[in-house]
Amino acid sequence: MASCIPNCVCLFGWNIGPNKTNPKPQPNYHNIDLPFPSSLLTKTFLSGKELKCCYKATLDGFSATSFHECSDFKGPCVIIGYTNNSFKFGAFNPEGYRSTDDYYDTFDPFLFYWADEEKDEPVVLPKVGGSGAALFDYARGGPQFGADGLLIGPPLAPVMGGFAGPDTNSGVGDLRQAKSRLGLSYAKRADGKESLFGDESRASLEEVLVFCNPQIASLY
Repeated sequence: MASCIPNCVCLFGWNIGPNKTNPKPQPNYHNIDLPFPSSLLTKTFLSGKELKCCYKATLDGFSATSFHECSDFKGPCVIIGYTNNSFKFGAFNPEGYRSTDDYYDTFDPFLFYWADEEKDEPVVLPKVGGSGAALFDYARGGPQFGADGLLIGPPLAPVMGGFAGPDTNSGVGDLRQAKSRLGLSYAKRADGKESLFGDESRASLEEVLVFCNPQIASLY
């Protein structure tokens, strides 16, 4: 018969008694006003729902590990990024993040950017070329939309079908770095440019924010 210490924590790792489960940690939400109009989400599952910031890179850390610690199991979410040139852009992920090292086929995600800082409404870039591989959820990488549509902090080591070594912290992406190529998985910009960032395919980011619905997040 297994012998347990007085506080009912079993030596074999079985948790019994009144304290058999650890209390679920409460998410830490940042008090930030929405940096995008609510109308952006009219045709999504988040339409009309309360949104709070669950990840702020300048406070929580720019590593992909920090991103997933704050953003995983929060449900559908909106990502907002700011480059070092004050360019503002974003993306909608209808699946959310769970560090699955897998991809999702769906028509529902989209990218967006602000062509004019004076205008509140962003320009939306929908999924094109079919629903295949619309989203990637790498545990060692940040947000990725399509194979090349938008990658923020991509993993620095092979993930699917590759060997990244025994150290789970190796090859972790840095969300200060982003790259984009439009046209294959997400529509090109309204001005015909093939990168979300305009003339440059890569960008350095000064901030990344993630917004989710706390009620949905509480269901996980």
